[in-house]
Amino acid sequence: MIDLVSLKDFLVLCQTRSFSRAAERCHVSVSGLSRRIQGLEQWIGAPLFDRRTAALELTQPGERLQAISSEVVYALAGLRKSIKADGEDRQQRIRFAAPHIMSAVFFPDWVPRLHNDFRSAKFSVSSDNLPECFEMLAEGSVDYVVALFDEAGAVAARAGSACEAGDCLVLELGRERLVPVSAPNAAGGPLFDLRDPGGAPVSFLGYAEECHLGWSLAPLLERHGELRLQRHHEASLTDGLRFMALSRLGVAWLPQALVREDLDAGRLVRAGGPSLEVPLRFMLMRRRAPLAEQAERLWRHLGELVRAEAPAPGEPVLEGVA
Repeated sequence: MIDLVSLKDFLVLCQTRSFSRAAERCHVSVSGLSRRIQGLEQWIGAPLFDRRTAALELTQPGERLQAISSEVVYALAGLRKSIKADGEDRQQRIRFAAPHIMSAVFFPDWVPRLHNDFRSAKFSVSSDNLPECFEMLAEGSVDYVVALFDEAGAVAARAGSACEAGDCLVLELGRERLVPVSAPNAAGGPLFDLRDPGGAPVSFLGYAEECHLGWSLAPLLERHGELRLQRHHEASLTDGLRFMALSRLGVAWLPQALVREDLDAGRLVRAGGPSLEVPLRFMLMRRRAPLAEQAERLWRHLGELVRAEAPAPGEPVLEGVA
């Protein structure tokens, strides 16, 4: 039976052309090295060296084995190195799946806060619609799903089966709100005002069916049937709705973090009061199965933060983490 050690010893012997020098480099006795070479010769069915000369010379079968052995040993060494590197990378990588909005209102602020505690970690984020994020979680291609869930449970009811039957662990990481906003009129008030029930129908900028923020908004709109909304435009991404609102096309319910600067600058104004806002929670979800080293460490770290702090409404759990 041929083995990798014998091939490596054979290649050293090809270089040194001396059993004594090769045995020294291979950290084996001369007799031990001789037995390994004899084993190769028995396996291949022909002598590998011409021992009749003062210096060892390769036979033709020996030359052919040398060429192939060099490729095999090099390829196997590269494979081992690659697999080891992949394994080390996997232990250090923390993989998230999240709806597109999280790249605007969550990760830019959240990842830097954890950097000092997780300097060796490698963060990766895959953006997709929420059902596809849960599919990635179920198949194990990501460690965590981060998403905004409403308190009415509309998102949870439509999120899919990934976290059913107690297979999912959940942490709340912070709070957010969907707020109705509009471009301002000449007087600085909302161009599309939801607080004027007797006025003309209001142009409504809605979320496309696949967007989970639209699922969170639906229960509020059902409760406020008095709102006279006409749905003329929609988008699957919050950036699209924000652009439409800035373009004076209607009123949109957008995450407060996304439009905070627009509200401060007066580019957008609130189109309704607190009763027309939708409270949301940043939720981190994982499967119960063990995760890689850094991903498990992150879960323990965040769990300690959640247990140590009792955030007031509207105050993020991770405030001040750095």
